Amino acid sequence: MGPSARSPSELRFAALLVYSPDGVEEPSRRSAEAVANIKNCLPEYIARIGVRFEEAVRGGMFRHFLGDDVVLVPAPRSAPFKTKDSAWPARRICTVLAAHRLCASVEELLERHTAVKKSALMRKGADRPGPEQHEATLRCAEVLVQPPTRITIVDDVVTRGATLLGCAWVLAARFPETQVRALAIVRTMSKQEVTTMLDPVEGRIWMQNGVPRREP
Repeated sequence: MGPSARSPSELRFAALLVYSPDGVEEPSRRSAEAVANIKNCLPEYIARIGVRFEEAVRGGMFRHFLGDDVVLVPAPRSAPFKTKDSAWPARRICTVLAAHRLCASVEELLERHTAVKKSALMRKGADRPGPEQHEATLRCAEVLVQPPTRITIVDDVVTRGATLLGCAWVLAARFPETQVRALAIVRTMSKQEVTTMLDPVEGRIWMQNGVPRREP
């Protein structure tokens, strides 16, 4: 499948929190510590995320990403699971969102069959896996008999959006009539300071000159 044939060409996404991996001020350092706790699946952090999302939805945010007709799909980690109890932040977050009745169901529709480099370990964007690599190392499980009305891919952190875009391509190929969007808990804001972590936004991810772009 050539790049021009991949769909969607633009992925709508939303994020609840923001963090700076490079900031030196106290709020930025706290945001980095919080992201580490989320990635380690600390129960109190994951539970707090569910509360924050419910508050945001009550305030009118994320209605295009959450709802009683939305199937949440956790984005796979960078490598196949070694054990069934491996830490999987996206799956834990989906479970909490379901407990707050913010979706119809949670389905593990995507599976990583071949490992890719961890983006968090790659400081240069050019070294990180692109959407095409994510697409090539994922498969869609034959779990749902009927195609859902809406699918929202859930991940813990979005940087450029390559993982989410690759996931969206795989799901869109399997469910061509289904609306596919993405939801991240945290969006990365590099080379700057942040003043607060709670910063709900809605935006888009797209390809430009072969490189994934994210706004905001």
